[in-house]
Amino acid sequence: MYRQNLIIFTDLDGTLLDHHTYRWDAALPALRMLKQHEIPVIICTSKTAAEVRELHRELALTTPYIVENGAGIILPERETVNGESAHFFGREYPELIDLVHRLRRDRGYRFQGFSDFSVSDVMEQTGLPKSSAELARQRLCSEPIRWDDSHEALERFRHDLAAKKLQLLRGGRFYHILDRTADKGTAVLWLTKYYRDHFPGHNWFSIALGDGPNDRAMMEAADLAVIIPSRSGVAPEPRCGKILHAKEPGPAGWNRAIHDILLLYTDKGADHG
Repeated sequence: MYRQNLIIFTDLDGTLLDHHTYRWDAALPALRMLKQHEIPVIICTSKTAAEVRELHRELALTTPYIVENGAGIILPERETVNGESAHFFGREYPELIDLVHRLRRDRGYRFQGFSDFSVSDVMEQTGLPKSSAELARQRLCSEPIRWDDSHEALERFRHDLAAKKLQLLRGGRFYHILDRTADKGTAVLWLTKYYRDHFPGHNWFSIALGDGPNDRAMMEAADLAVIIPSRSGVAPEPRCGKILHAKEPGPAGWNRAIHDILLLYTDKGADHG
């Protein structure tokens, strides 16, 4: 029996998924234990809803999921359009792209985003197969970009975005442009309240696992942050009270960290799976 009701928020690339193969096989033992003990696993990623929808099915998850760096939350249990209901923070994609492209044209910034990329370009930039690259281009509320300009220009661009009430987040492969009201932390807090409202009497204890700077807000919104070593060497560096450092990168580190957490939050003598 668990002393608290655990809820897991997890990044995907470089965390639950291997950074190169996009597989989660090494995390299967921990995923099975979480399912056995009915502990919610909530994906919190820069990926699109279209991408996560496929993965969600493969992982046999029924929980909500956070997409595009916290700019959107998908609630799959509600029957609406396509069997899903969504909550968005900030601007939708067409308006965001119009603002971003206008800035690039007017200020001469050098960058390319997913709105510029063909499916082949996305495949080349990410290593994704064609079917996954097509899903990655189905964006709702954020734009990943490859920055091809100077650091000084990047800071000017960040300032210009802020004037338009947009922000720039650094991810593993790309910078991500989204509304300034959106981030993974805001989405985590929204969903934590959602669970408290829908499951009264539960003592929810939130755990966030991530490997990149764009995971920092997610980690700071959780009760416990788990830092997965990044192959890029750029850490999230959250400013919060409880932090656990995984020993290995990717799904192997995720698996070990979850096992350790379950031991910490399991009553003595309980079945660990």
